[in-house]
Formats: sequence, structure tokens, C-alpha cells
Amino acid sequence: MKTKFWLIGFLCMILSTVQAQPTYNLQTCLKQALSTNHTLKKSRLEQEKSAAARQEILGALLPQLNGSASLTGNIQKPKFIMPNFVNDFLPPAMQDPNASKYMTIEMGTNYSAGMGVTLSQQVINMSLFNAVNIAEIAKGMAALGADSKEEDVIAQTATQYYGVQVTDYAIQQMGASVRLIDSMLVSMKASYANGLIRQVDLDRMLVTRTNLETQQSAIKHALDVQKNLLKLQMGLSMDQPLEVESIDLSAFEHQTTLAGSSYFDINQQSAYKMMRYQQDLGNLQKKSAIYESMPVVLLNANYNYNGVSDAFFSGPTNYWYPSSAVMLNVKVPLFGGFSRSAKLKQARFEQQKIQEDMYQLEKSLNMAYLNATLKQEDSRKTIQAQKANMALAQDVFNVTESNFEQGLASMSDVLNANSSLIQAQVNYADALNGYMKASLDVMKASGTLRNLVVIP
Repeated sequence: MKTKFWLIGFLCMILSTVQAQPTYNLQTCLKQALSTNHTLKKSRLEQEKSAAARQEILGALLPQLNGSASLTGNIQKPKFIMPNFVNDFLPPAMQDPNASKYMTIEMGTNYSAGMGVTLSQQVINMSLFNAVNIAEIAKGMAALGADSKEEDVIAQTATQYYGVQVTDYAIQQMGASVRLIDSMLVSMKASYANGLIRQVDLDRMLVTRTNLETQQSAIKHALDVQKNLLKLQMGLSMDQPLEVESIDLSAFEHQTTLAGSSYFDINQQSAYKMMRYQQDLGNLQKKSAIYESMPVVLLNANYNYNGVSDAFFSGPTNYWYPSSAVMLNVKVPLFGGFSRSAKLKQARFEQQKIQEDMYQLEKSLNMAYLNATLKQEDSRKTIQAQKANMALAQDVFNVTESNFEQGLASMSDVLNANSSLIQAQVNYADALNGYMKASLDVMKASGTLRNLVVIP
């Protein structure tokens, strides 16, 4: 009895876990990807690193304060050798004719100590000031790089999401076909038992069912692969179940009837913004080459407190005295072997190169937008053709099924009509998926891809 209750509780726990599994729509997939995608995490870390690098350069502009302390014990004090002038100063009667020409004097005390602080401040350093502006540009480029990575993740996540929906729809349609064949197999087995059909007719139906199941299994495997790719974009574990909303054909159809609301604005393109940053960076690098020939002024100030003693800082030989100074250092570059002029030429050539890159990029982005809109319009026409083809396939199937019930058509005719209908349905869904992907390309080319995240 206890075992029975334990099994019931275990099944309830499993069912509750299954029911708690969320179903993702496009918005939740995109938000999940933007919050947990590993590539985006790396780009955000790079952005924070760039901000820290800028702060490091700013810190060099602030006053630099350093402290120092020292303690010295002279095991053998230094000696100073000098002429023996003392003997010469004595009266002639007192002078020692055998006195040495030089005398030795011991210098210093047994112990010495000192402590102090040093203050330095950049007064004029145009290269360092310019480095702050370069760091600001680098910070902006890192932020723009993170935004570009987010756009890529949005596009890839939405593409994988639509692919999962269409593949799941194809599996459902094939499942309906398998169920139709199963129902027909029941009738055929009864007819075969009564001698109304041949064995070869029944075998042909079984072969058809096996082929359809094999095709359905292959598509299920493709669905698992697409889900794994979607999990990768969303930062989910590979063993975590993932269910997405079933495809809503009516919503897709409504989307295709909407007029294109995007327009091309080159200034909204991440690649163009990045090129503008590179242009600004080139200008700053040119200034760096100019600033290298300008003077650098540095202000230094120090205060020290020194002590000497023969008895470890006690007794009559213990002396302490302060010292301080203020210095203004000026460094003026006079001649650098023409290296600065060479750097300036390189910076000018780099500016010209960037300008050519900007012209080429502008044309390329315009072409990408025009191609995307053409592809979107072509996909719209494909949808219309596939929709008409699906309606025709449905009519053919309805007529064939009615004729089969009246004995005017064979089972093979019904199977062929059903297979054509399923293929038409899958082609229609695939055309809708192609349109949505083309719309993603248009949004990416127009710089409005982020609107997907805020669309209700």
C-alpha cells in the first residue's frame, strides 16, 4: 500500500514539473538571450574594461602623492681622505716633520633615518590630455560593439525561433498524414480479410507509412538541432527542455499584409557608427603625433624629515631636521630624428584610408538594404503563390476523399492527394518563415532590429 502511494506521489511530482515548464514566445526568447547569452556577457565585460582603462588615464591627470621612509645602520662608516692641513696650521716649533701628508676623517653617524612625501602634478602634457580623449573614443567603440553583438543575437535568436516553429508545424502535418494512413490501414486489413483487395495493395500502404515515419523522424531530429541552436543563443543548458509557441499562420499572414514601416538611415547603422568612431580616433592619433613636439611641464614638491644618531636616536648625537623643495620641470623636445613627422604622415594616410572606407561602406549598406527589401517583396509574392497552391491542394484532397467514399477513387489517389496537401501546407509555412527572415534582414539593414524586443 505504501508503495502505491509512493508511486502516485512520484507521478504527481513529475506531472507538476512538466506543467511548470514554460512555453517561450519570441519576446521571452529574445529577452532571455539578451540577458544570458555568453557572447553578450563577454562584450559587456569588454565594455567595462574599456571604461576602467579610461579611468586609469584620468587618474594620471590627478596629483600623484607618494610616501617613503628609510632606516640605515652603518656597520662601517665611510671615511674621507684629505690633505693634512692641520699640521701646517701649527707654529713651526710645534709642527711634526714626520706627519703624514694626508689625514683620514670618519664621516656620518652610526644610524640615519628619513621619511617624506612627494607630490607631482601634470601641468601641461598635451599627449596625456589627448590620451584621455582616445580612451573616451575607445569606450564608445566598446559600447557600440556591445550593441552590435546584441543586434546579432536578436537576429540569430529570431531566425532560430521561426525555424523551430516551421519545423514543428511540418512534423504536425506529417503526424496527421500518419494518422490518416493508420485509419486507412484498418479498412484495408478488413478488406483484405474479406478478399476484397490484394496483399500487394496492403504492402504498398505499409511501405508508404514506413517512408512517412522515416521522413517524420528525420524532421524531428532537425527540430532537436534547431532547438539546441536556440538554446545556445538563449544561454540555456543543452539538457534543459525548450518549448516554443506553435506557429500562428494567421498572425504571419497579417504580418505580410502590413506595409513596410522601416526606412534606411545610414546613421542608425552600427557599422557606420563604428567607422565614424574610427575616423575620430584617426584625428586624435594625428594630434598625438603633433603633441609629441610640444613642451611638457611637470610640478614636483617634496617634504622630508631626516635624523642621525650614534646611539640609535638617543643621547646628545640625536639630531633631526626637515627639508622641502618645490620644482617646476619643463621638457622641450628639440629633435627626434624626423620620427614625429613620419608619424604625422602615417596618421594623414590613415585618415584618407578611413574616408575611402566610409564611402565604400555607405554604398555597401545602401545595397544591403535594397537587396533585403527586394527579397522581402519576393517572399511576399511567394507566399501568395503558395497560399493559392495550398487552397488548390485542399480542394483536390476533398474531392478525392469524397470520390474514395463513393468508390470512384483508389486509396493510392487519396494518399497522393494527402501527400500533396501536406507538402503544400509545409511549403506555405516555409514561405511565411522566409518572409519573416527577410523582414529580419530589412530591419537589420535599416537599423531597427531592436524594435523586436519592445514590440508587444
